Amino acid sequence: MIYSPTAQGVRSVTIIFPMKVELIEKAVEIVGDNQLLVNIVSKRVQQLNHGADPYVVTTPEMQCGDIALTEIIQGKLVWREQTDEEQEGVSNENTEVDPFEALAQEAGEAPVVEATVTL
Repeated sequence: MIYSPTAQGVRSVTIIFPMKVELIEKAVEIVGDNQLLVNIVSKRVQQLNHGADPYVVTTPEMQCGDIALTEIIQGKLVWREQTDEEQEGVSNENTEVDPFEALAQEAGEAPVVEATVTL
């Protein structure tokens, strides 16, 4: 637990549920690169937090990180490096179009510039 102290005492309490060390060690052996493992688990946790179904049987005490690591260990989660063509396609797909651009042009304002989001 992490306590956030204030002048009047403890204001808030943050409970941290660390991932199980055994799962991390097994997953590192499979992936082979710590940084790559962090990126894979991070993306999968994000998917799970947004409602994706787990690929493994879970228990109530398992956190999203534990689920992602278990998926890697059991071979349910597969990753690969993107090709140059795929990377170019992702760059083009991440171009956001402002839904209010047409309204702005109708109102005689300057056109809205498109923004590109890179991951």
